[in-house]
Amino acid sequence: MSTFVMSDKYPCFTAEIKKRGYSVIFSDKINIFPKPEQNHADMQILPINDRIFILNECSQLAKKLPPEKLMFCSKRVGREYPENILLNFLYLNNKLYGKISAIDNILLSYCDTNNIKTVNVNQGYARCSTLVVNNNSVITSDMSIAKTLEKNGVEVLLISAGHIILDGYDYGFIGGASGRINENTIVFFGNVKNHPDYDKIENFCKKHSMNINILCKDIPLTDIGGMVQIK
Repeated sequence: MSTFVMSDKYPCFTAEIKKRGYSVIFSDKINIFPKPEQNHADMQILPINDRIFILNECSQLAKKLPPEKLMFCSKRVGREYPENILLNFLYLNNKLYGKISAIDNILLSYCDTNNIKTVNVNQGYARCSTLVVNNNSVITSDMSIAKTLEKNGVEVLLISAGHIILDGYDYGFIGGASGRINENTIVFFGNVKNHPDYDKIENFCKKHSMNINILCKDIPLTDIGGMVQIK
């Protein structure tokens, strides 16, 4: 059964994942990050193929992951954007999307060595901003991501920005408020039915043979930093 790295700040969501038979490893707390981002898994690790790229600051998380797979960043993160997005990149179909000027050198070198094409987008929080439905379809509210992915043959559902809770910010991102737990199921952290584009989201998922599970329906749709599958 799959294992996911998630924030420990939302017990309701992690309990629901465990109830479905999956294992959960808690992300680290990165004190240098702004408080709302400190436990976000999608800021801390990035699995690609048989490697797991990880921030140097994730000392506790690293102990819980297979050491032979780990590749630590070449530099330490900073508090301010874009020094905080060393690993906030979207890996899809052997391409890596994100703000390439901010990428960690270890990750960039791996891409060069393994013939992974890097594709620049203006949105630095590329992975947070994107829900991968499958290898050929995604959901995002970011126009720059949408245009770039469409140019690379990916079908995109562009939704309204906002309507996702992220304490300390005006709103969160769809990628951080959801995740694919198996080949035919996507979970949402909180009640996605209150999103103004829910009908579009539901129809898009159905079109691609994906079921929707809403975790903790009494909680608003919330960006928790996503769920990162490591096996």
